[in-house]
Amino acid sequence: MIVFERYVPWMMYAKDRDIVEFYFTVPNKPGQLKKALEILAKYGINILSINAYSLPDWERAPVFIFADYTGIDIDFKSIKSELRLVTGSEVHIRKPSTRGFMMDELAFPLYVFPGVRSLIMLERDFQEMIKGLYEKLSETAAVFLYHLAYSGGKFLAEYLSKKLNLRGKDLLVETLKVYQAGGWGRVKLVRYNPYSMEIVLRLYNSIECKIFRGSGRPASQFIRGHISGLLTKILGKDVRAVETKCIAKGDLYCEFSVEPV
Repeated sequence: MIVFERYVPWMMYAKDRDIVEFYFTVPNKPGQLKKALEILAKYGINILSINAYSLPDWERAPVFIFADYTGIDIDFKSIKSELRLVTGSEVHIRKPSTRGFMMDELAFPLYVFPGVRSLIMLERDFQEMIKGLYEKLSETAAVFLYHLAYSGGKFLAEYLSKKLNLRGKDLLVETLKVYQAGGWGRVKLVRYNPYSMEIVLRLYNSIECKIFRGSGRPASQFIRGHISGLLTKILGKDVRAVETKCIAKGDLYCEFSVEPV
């Protein structure tokens, strides 16, 4: 399956550039966002990222934009006035305190879809947390990480089961997409026979196991715990995922089989 890099625009770094963030809403109708973007184009403002979201029954769609106006003498009051007229909403503009770098200061909290608040964590931040835990707790960290994630996996399966009204393999297939969409790794369901417990999952580019490349042994505890909780809820019986292949010991991917507890 072909996949593509995706940037979630909540941080912008553009060295030695003048950047700005816009927030406004547009009517949830075809062509309305285009009208707003034409205002920015008229002033020569270059859009660096845009994040807009709407559901079919929403009257308006929120829009967040990072833009570059380096070398342009901009009258932001005029832009604000024109955007307000075109969009029919209040327009908020924020400039960074450090030239060329800014966070998404106009947005909070963060939702992946309505009612589901989420968080974003830098990969290096996550890696340092995991490594630090092992440094402080040694192998006890593995047990902690497993059970920390186990409950999360159970919750996710239960939540999506109710939300999507799915069960069994159909629920598992949809739920596994969360790992890829959330940046944990890309999961493939290799085998699924719940009656004989022949269930095999393959995980590519694990954000957890890549920390321990070259260690010579399986390293997944957090993701393995999450998968174990997920499958326990879906199968309706206590199971655990066992990592049989791992990129930390030189395999091309991580692979998990399932066994009863």
